[in-house]
Amino acid sequence: MVIIGRTTTLALIIPRLPLLCTISCSPRLSVSSKLRMSTSASTNTGGSGKSALVIREFVSVEGGGGNARDEADAIRFRLVSYNILAQVYVKSSLFPHSPSPCLRWKARSQVILTLLKDLGADFYSLQEVDEFDSFYKTSMEDLGYSSIYVQRSGQKRDGCGIFYKKNCAELLLEETVEYNDLVPSLHDEAYLSSDKQNAPLTNRNNGDSSKQDLSEKFSILSVKSSPENRGDPNDPRVRLKRDCVGIMAAFKLKHPFHHVVILANTHLYWDPEWADVKLVQAKYLLARLAQFKTLVTDRFECTPSLILTGDFNSTPGDKICREKCSPEHRGDPNDPCGRLKRDCVGIMAAFKLKQPFHHAVAHLYWDPRLADVKLAQADILFPKPCSLRGMIACFRA
Repeated sequence: MVIIGRTTTLALIIPRLPLLCTISCSPRLSVSSKLRMSTSASTNTGGSGKSALVIREFVSVEGGGGNARDEADAIRFRLVSYNILAQVYVKSSLFPHSPSPCLRWKARSQVILTLLKDLGADFYSLQEVDEFDSFYKTSMEDLGYSSIYVQRSGQKRDGCGIFYKKNCAELLLEETVEYNDLVPSLHDEAYLSSDKQNAPLTNRNNGDSSKQDLSEKFSILSVKSSPENRGDPNDPRVRLKRDCVGIMAAFKLKHPFHHVVILANTHLYWDPEWADVKLVQAKYLLARLAQFKTLVTDRFECTPSLILTGDFNSTPGDKICREKCSPEHRGDPNDPCGRLKRDCVGIMAAFKLKQPFHHAVAHLYWDPRLADVKLAQADILFPKPCSLRGMIACFRA
């Protein structure tokens, strides 16, 4: 799986700038990424105080070497992941160094469209897309692109969109991801918003029962306090309802490749103080992607490539990146659901000997800092009340 976003597996931090990738994904996956960006004041331009234009090229290879692009059977296409900045969030107070005329939608929209046209990608994964029906959909159609889109839940006006060249790829299947599905299904329905937009888009999603099972599984997370005025942050119904969304789709590349690619696009929650919410969103997304890949594989009898794009609101080394890159990450140790899951086992047996002894063998958890975990495991092995008479216990504590 290739992960592309503002913070990517290429270790790029790209605040609201496009990431242009040329993908070669068969027989082995290679990524050649080109980033055009203006540097900060750290770039010395002879004392002029202006930033110089820097063009950086990154090559990240899965499977060794970037030679797949040179092979005759390599599959090539171009992908751009871009947080487009929703017009609803464009405020002069937030961009004091930008001239007011540049912030107006009439001017911005044309500049954005020109930029997308010049990039000439086969696929665009765009985040913070508002004005979809009134501008992006029709404007991109004029450039030869079809599109799929999911708007954020609640009263939010922006969302995530995938645009693809009609002469490059054919849409096979799509599903939306609404992280509000993580909100626990409790009896107090009046506590939750009555906004019908929070309901899953059942006419576009497949496998609703499996999706519900996943949402229930990942709705249990460590709840931390926060001063943010959104209700009681210790209530998971409040904490998990962030109105964030994602979209994933399977495409069949057209002649001469005929290869199936799964492309996912998402925008995770922004607040750095709520890292646990972003983490549970990332886990849910990866689980949904695994289900979707299985569905595509079985239905179309193929082995699809998987590309995850988006704005993850994360930096290298934080919980989100570790979750995507390391299967050993087990989440917050203060969460009992994660703390007690140590993958330890034991075995018990009764033997007919000369005297009625019982024999138990176990291997308790190793970490001396988690003595409470070992104690809980021992309580399971020796339930109370329990008589140790006639009991032989062999275990490593």
